[in-house]
Amino acid sequence: MDDPIASGRYRVRAVVEREQSVPLQVQAARFNTRDDADTFAHLAANDHFQSMVVEKLAPGGCWLQLSLVAGAI
Repeated sequence: MDDPIASGRYRVRAVVEREQSVPLQVQAARFNTRDDADTFAHLAANDHFQSMVVEKLAPGGCWLQLSLVAGAI
């Protein structure tokens, strides 16, 4: 059986300044629910003082940005 974190439809990754495109292979935590992804994004943003983006895997295979969580200053 696949690891649910590795195959979840939601992912959380760090925001990259002036990002024009996202590489196919991205280091990101994966989740099955948006609530879990949002919770992780808020915790990671506060812990790492870095903004995080929550994305969802669309049926066509591309990632759609759902929200941006600002890091604590």
